[in-house]
Amino acid sequence: MNLKIKIVFFALFSAFFINADGQLIKDSLQFFHINKQFELQKSLASARKDKLFSVFDQNLTSDENMALKFLFAYMPLSDLADYNGQFFLDNVRMSLKAKSDMPWGKLLPEDVFLHFVLPVRVNNENLDSFRMVMYNEIKSRISGMNIKQAVLEINHWCHEKVTYKASDERTSSPLSSIRYSFGRCGEESTFAVSAMRTAGIPARQVYTPRWAHSDDNHAWVEVWVDGKWYFLGACEPEPGLNMGWFAVPALRTMLVHTRAFGWYNGNEQVVTREENFSELNLISNYAPSKKLTVRVVDESSASVDSAKVEYQLYNYSEFFPIAKNYTDSNGFTSIDMGLGDIIMWANRKNEFGFKKVSLATTDTCIIKIAGSIPNGKSFDYDLIPPVEREPVKVSDAGRKENDRRLQQEDSVRAHYMSSFKDSLWAAGFAKEMKMNADSTVQYIIKSYGNWKEIISFIQQTIPANRSYALSLLSVISEKDLRDTKAAVLTSYLNNALKYLPGYKDHYDIWAKYVLNGRVSGEMMATAKDLYNPDIISAEKEDKPESNPEGLKKMISEKITINNASNALSRAPLTPAGAFNLKAADSKSRDILFVAMCRAYGYAARLQPETRIPQYWKDNNWMDVIFDSVQTRKTEKAFVHFINKSAAEPKYYLNFTLALLQDGVYRTLEFEEEKTLPSFGPSVEVPAGNYMLVTGSRMPDGSVLSHVEFFEIKAGEKKDVEIIIREKKQEEKSWTKINLDEFNATVYKSSKTQTLAELAGNLPFVAIFIDPDKEPTKHVMADLQPVKNLFDKWGGTVLFILQPGKANAVFNPGLYPDLPSRCIFVVDNNGKFLKQIETLKNKTIADDLPVIVSGDKDGNLFYFSKGYKIGVGEQLVKSLK
Repeated sequence: MNLKIKIVFFALFSAFFINADGQLIKDSLQFFHINKQFELQKSLASARKDKLFSVFDQNLTSDENMALKFLFAYMPLSDLADYNGQFFLDNVRMSLKAKSDMPWGKLLPEDVFLHFVLPVRVNNENLDSFRMVMYNEIKSRISGMNIKQAVLEINHWCHEKVTYKASDERTSSPLSSIRYSFGRCGEESTFAVSAMRTAGIPARQVYTPRWAHSDDNHAWVEVWVDGKWYFLGACEPEPGLNMGWFAVPALRTMLVHTRAFGWYNGNEQVVTREENFSELNLISNYAPSKKLTVRVVDESSASVDSAKVEYQLYNYSEFFPIAKNYTDSNGFTSIDMGLGDIIMWANRKNEFGFKKVSLATTDTCIIKIAGSIPNGKSFDYDLIPPVEREPVKVSDAGRKENDRRLQQEDSVRAHYMSSFKDSLWAAGFAKEMKMNADSTVQYIIKSYGNWKEIISFIQQTIPANRSYALSLLSVISEKDLRDTKAAVLTSYLNNALKYLPGYKDHYDIWAKYVLNGRVSGEMMATAKDLYNPDIISAEKEDKPESNPEGLKKMISEKITINNASNALSRAPLTPAGAFNLKAADSKSRDILFVAMCRAYGYAARLQPETRIPQYWKDNNWMDVIFDSVQTRKTEKAFVHFINKSAAEPKYYLNFTLALLQDGVYRTLEFEEEKTLPSFGPSVEVPAGNYMLVTGSRMPDGSVLSHVEFFEIKAGEKKDVEIIIREKKQEEKSWTKINLDEFNATVYKSSKTQTLAELAGNLPFVAIFIDPDKEPTKHVMADLQPVKNLFDKWGGTVLFILQPGKANAVFNPGLYPDLPSRCIFVVDNNGKFLKQIETLKNKTIADDLPVIVSGDKDGNLFYFSKGYKIGVGEQLVKSLK
């Protein structure tokens, strides 16, 4: 019996058992797919079968059983490895409780509930007991409301708990975000989706992988209300749905997508379909778009079946794949995208081809792939984003009340944050503990709401070892300071101290690569979880596998590599999770190797650029090769960067270097915004074929890009010139105003002056800000790296708040390293911004920050509005 017949047979057979009223899953094909995948997952996770699947031995209801099976059928390796069955059953019961308790619960379509309410995982966060902890609080907050009212109210609740602040790539859990009261957009949206789902409201994290007009990305939330999806800004409440500061830049996106947990069979366009999730294309909901048809052919113009096609968008000076799909037997594939420029890249194994495509003028493109590599060739690309469009005017209804509530919620969050320990308290604690005051204060302040765990860790450490405790706090990430428990920190310290005598001449190596519990993007767990006497003897000399090469052999033999099964979360397994599951993706396997080496006192790391595992031996780093991809990176070469541009180029801002791997160039992971001089006379790289990408972002969002291809042979030192294309623009005033006509009050004072007086009879930059919104926080951060250039310029920077936005909670002191001559003021009647709107003949008040520059006579030059990463450098270029 072939598979199709089996599916039909099972569907007809199972239909007799799943049509009862109240049955959670009535779709027979969905029912079949769940059971098929569930059996595969049981086999994959057999090493943890008791921890995971014994939960089914409990007296479960039919709905609990099927809901739990649904989660298990599609969960990624990270969930199978690091959580137990009871955790997921507890979450299932809360989801079913919300479905029963909430008035909209019984009205939810089966597929909407399964894909967008039931799943615990939102993206790549570590999971926690958020639903169990917060259900009653959220339920009471929305009592008596309809679903739309509940959505808006929950977002206000989220804003009370969490606000925007940039952080590293590891996504914190929802409860951790509450603990320290902030997160980046991916964490805010993960938090908000978790809150909506807790209330039984279908929600999903939606994101543009990269903006076309600015070097960044963004994530937000969609909610399902009365049969339709609406968007909102996570933790950024608005008076209604389909409102948010990102509504303006979203009109210029090339792609917007989301991931649907499980086997998706809905009516939204699928970009990529995997066994345990589907990536859905939502671009048509946000921006003008069109269908682009792509045909891939070989050198003889014959169609290429199963060629991988990547849609690469210039961003952060690299060509980033915002989507991928594969050609059919006729060589065709297609996708809906926004109306901007894209680099189309097609490859089959080592053969590849590429082409710039402008979707505004192109419906179909043909890409020819070949085995030849274009070394020695260079290309200049002018890349144009989708044109700027004016959004639908947001109604003023409820705006004033919403602003009032935002300020109130800021106060609630600020009151909670006031419970965090300040520098004065921390200095007293350091003195009491007889520890270095500067370091101790720094780590306690950076721990935010996790300060109790940090001081507990210090207090539990005997006085003789407290300097080593500070060393541990210095080498882990700031996010680890915010969410790591004292017991975890203590386990790493106690374990590493056993091996300190062996590093008496290499303390830094010991601290960074033995003591350090942080390897990459995994959640830190206790060191003792990796020190398993059942597998490896506690005495190194007893067993040969308890050394780096032996550990490599043991891991290679015992850990099954399955990259596809962790594609949904992309979150690394904890080392202990991978070890216990006996399965991992390749990244988690490499983390496991490094963590196990450290647990047994061997200094180890992931090489910063290539991410190859290494251990320290005889004062050298030794590569550990698990697979063929890593093998290709082991022959060493060197590159010497030579600056051929007027400015000082920075990595991931002005240039990147990418290595050819299986027909696609992948960027080397040097430090973000690392300046060219800091690379030194040469930098070690793997030998191979390379693509250098440079770019200069223009004020309108377009890019002048330069691309070069070359080879670096093993042992060779290659001179590589960094050429940043620039467009000379004559600085012209676009209008002139009378600076004495506009008054503003210095923030938190009663001193009112004209703009001329505030500028001090000097050239000025005026930045209109909304301190509660993410774009303002981005522009503040963007000015810090160019502080010295602003100071050399010598003018005045005016940060201008609008009426109603100047609340007592806003603290300019949270933004250090701004230009020396900067003043925060309140435009009391909003007259200055209104004048800019009149002169530009466009609505800009809803698209802050707005930036203009001017001279002492009132001639205005630079103009920018809305969300733009890199605006600090653009602004500096425009200033005389």
